[in-house]
Amino acid sequence: MFGLPLAFTSPWILLGLISLPVIWWLLRLTPPRPQEETFPPTRILARLREKEETPAQSPWWLTLLRLLMAALVIIAMAGPVLNPEDSSLAGDGPVMIVMDDGWASAKDWEQRRDTALAIIGEAEQAGRTVILESTTGRESWSGLPMTPQEATALLQASEAMPMRPAHQATATRINAYAQNILPGQINWLSDGLERETTGSFADMLSQTSQNLVIYRPNTSQLAIIGQVQNDPSELTGTVVRPDSSIATQLEVVARDENNLILSRSRLEFAAGETEKEFVFDQPVELRNQFTKLEIENASNAGAVRLLDENNRRRLVGLISGETFDQSQPLLSPLYYISRALEPFSDIRRSSDANISASVPDLINQGVSVIIMADVGTLPERAVGALTDWIEKGGMLVRFAGPRLGASPDNELLPVEIRPGDRSLGGALSWETPKPLAAFDRDSPFSGIEPPRDVLIQKQLLALQESELDRKTWSRLEDGTPLVTAEQSGAGWLVLYHVGTDSDWSNLPLSGTFVEMLRRTVNLANSGKAGGTSDEALVLPPLKLLDGQGAFTAPGEDTQPLIIQGASIPAVTHKNPPGFYGTEDGVRALNLFNENETLKTLDVSSLNAGFEERAYITGREIAFKSRLLAIAAFLLLLDCLAVLWMSGAFGRRLSVSSRSAAVLAGLIFISASLVPSGDTKAQDIDFSAALQTRLAYVITGVDDVDQISEAGMRGLTRFISSRTALEPGEPVGLDMSTDELSFYSLIYWPVDTRAALPDEATMARVDAFMKQGGSILFDTRDQISGVLGGTSGSPASQTLQLMLSSLNIPPLEPVPSDHVLTKAFYLLDDFPGRYSGGDLWVEVTQGRETDDGRPARAGDGVSSILITSNDFAGAWAVDSTLRPLLPTVPPDPAQRNYAFRSGVNLMMYALTGNYKADQVHLPALLERLGQ
Repeated sequence: MFGLPLAFTSPWILLGLISLPVIWWLLRLTPPRPQEETFPPTRILARLREKEETPAQSPWWLTLLRLLMAALVIIAMAGPVLNPEDSSLAGDGPVMIVMDDGWASAKDWEQRRDTALAIIGEAEQAGRTVILESTTGRESWSGLPMTPQEATALLQASEAMPMRPAHQATATRINAYAQNILPGQINWLSDGLERETTGSFADMLSQTSQNLVIYRPNTSQLAIIGQVQNDPSELTGTVVRPDSSIATQLEVVARDENNLILSRSRLEFAAGETEKEFVFDQPVELRNQFTKLEIENASNAGAVRLLDENNRRRLVGLISGETFDQSQPLLSPLYYISRALEPFSDIRRSSDANISASVPDLINQGVSVIIMADVGTLPERAVGALTDWIEKGGMLVRFAGPRLGASPDNELLPVEIRPGDRSLGGALSWETPKPLAAFDRDSPFSGIEPPRDVLIQKQLLALQESELDRKTWSRLEDGTPLVTAEQSGAGWLVLYHVGTDSDWSNLPLSGTFVEMLRRTVNLANSGKAGGTSDEALVLPPLKLLDGQGAFTAPGEDTQPLIIQGASIPAVTHKNPPGFYGTEDGVRALNLFNENETLKTLDVSSLNAGFEERAYITGREIAFKSRLLAIAAFLLLLDCLAVLWMSGAFGRRLSVSSRSAAVLAGLIFISASLVPSGDTKAQDIDFSAALQTRLAYVITGVDDVDQISEAGMRGLTRFISSRTALEPGEPVGLDMSTDELSFYSLIYWPVDTRAALPDEATMARVDAFMKQGGSILFDTRDQISGVLGGTSGSPASQTLQLMLSSLNIPPLEPVPSDHVLTKAFYLLDDFPGRYSGGDLWVEVTQGRETDDGRPARAGDGVSSILITSNDFAGAWAVDSTLRPLLPTVPPDPAQRNYAFRSGVNLMMYALTGNYKADQVHLPALLERLGQ
């Protein structure tokens, strides 16, 4: 009504406000105050006379107080609600919820999920079933009617997918089962973007049900990264946004393989602009370390661009056998090579003309390719340096010429060559110049159309051998090799059997030469030649992106990426965006492979009939109890006012009675004015003092907190089923405000996205640990060297910053005789979702640290424990006890041992070192013997 998210559950009761004038008329009069007289009877009788008394008028402030009290009661009974859930249902059949659960919904996923849960809650009250449909094609959302409880469980365990919504495929699925199951109402929770098939999709939904409700969010903060180009002087790319109605600022950050920020680029969008170019002009050596570009705080997979070897500029070193390169560059054998390489590579030349010195010089400059033009015999020093460099992944490309043809040795060549050269089309030759033959399908040059006007006049011939066909990348029309190559270690040896100038052929003058060189150089450090239509490249998943654009481990259903030829695979549920391959070489699969245009959904252009609603933007707050509490307080004031006007607070009321009345009033005021749950004292869960509970730290990062909660629930159920301990529901803690003394062990997941705790919070943590509590820090990165003096991973560095203000005791990996290895189960390792990381604890009593300090005494329970194995990720299960995250490697036994580790940790924190105490063992054995 007034632009406020306010509604009433029973608005008709507000008609009672019309009665306020009548109430005012009834309240405006009050009986006169009784007159006090002393008893002398004669005087009283003398003053008796008949007169008419009229009631005294009620004081204005008392009338106003009573009117306000009546108005508050009327308004309270009408049920005012702030942020009401506008999700009234229509129709009689199942309630269908169609969610755009792709990348564009990731940042505000909680808002989408809360809205869907509100619709499911209303369906539950109406006794109707629910149909969940995902526009990204989730397999777990079958499209069949389910109970509201089942739908709630699926939604609570769901996250946004790093995929594009497919409206056409979704429409096909809905049409398939809508013939038998007709929804009573369809709620389309859109991501606010309009695509080619959005209009037909909305038409189909309106035809399926006459009651179509569309939820449309604000897309002003949505943006993605388009194509990226690594030019010689700078790396450029485009940021695209759908909503250009407002001006805004964005920052694109570049990260390396350790997720550390290397550079930033700020963009300023003016109103009306939908595209903006960002620039990174750092040196090529630094730009080649970029592996991830992302829009800061965008939190969606579309705002991330992964970079692999194809996006890096190769550093190419050039060496010539001629001596006049610098003085006459146009006559240099390297002239055409330089012109061909400059658009996609950075060229390095040695300042020393001596090959023995120039080869080590180029290798020290970090080149990945060295091209030699007509270099014959190589010095021994250069051969040794090149051999080691090629074995480690370098590529040596050699071009023919008179010197190479006259060289007696065949070192560092993929094939043996015949002395001299083959002349085609000369005065003494019977043969004519030969064109290039079509490139084989298994050649790196596959797909290039050889021009008929390129003719070869001279070439070096290779000696026949059994492996010659396998080594040949390109041939002449008569079948003689033009380009041969062989892999050596992790690197390559490549030989072009022609020269680099127009004396031997006109190939260097053609665009085919540029493309052949580009493909040759791009193979450097990639570990694979080709990638052809016949030979598929199969790459295992390494690191994948989730819907919010953060790296995550591959799931159990993730399949290897199959690359066929030069085609770019599409993102699917089986192949999410991310890095595929091994640590030695990876291929990036991005959500957007080409420049995209985003468009905001314009519902006015839809032909379908629908009702538009807004997403739930805040928690629903009911004011009925608060208003009634205020009305009760006003009633107390009214009673006190009446007592005061009647003289009840005169001399006849004792001091103690007045004190009691004042005290009761103050208590009533405090109880009336403070609503339930608004005070800090009421936020403390005192039930934790009566029942053992598992606790975890709320980091403020949604995905981490959800996994922590699910992990604590999973461990609670496991402990209850395996031990006599029956913990209560797990508790999430705010370390800066919540009471910590109720908990023996607190799980703290370390995440670089979480804000670092301030000094006051760490002081509370220090006091908790000194008073006997224990905290398990989990960096969740499988880095066992957190405490080994190395910089470690980003999460490890974050943990070091957190603990820098504390006096941390000496730590060690859990010894084989430690109580933790036998607190309940017998364990020799403590895996979580990952295995291999150590569990660090305080040095046990009786041991000494390297600097001679004594270890912890007392009950022997370590106040601090540190792991990197991601315990909560292994413990996390859904309502059906199915694991939410896969173990790495996928091993069911590893998850079982992770749960056993959790049981031992809990028993250790609760019972101390009782199993290590052998003092009473002889007496017990003697008593048992008796």
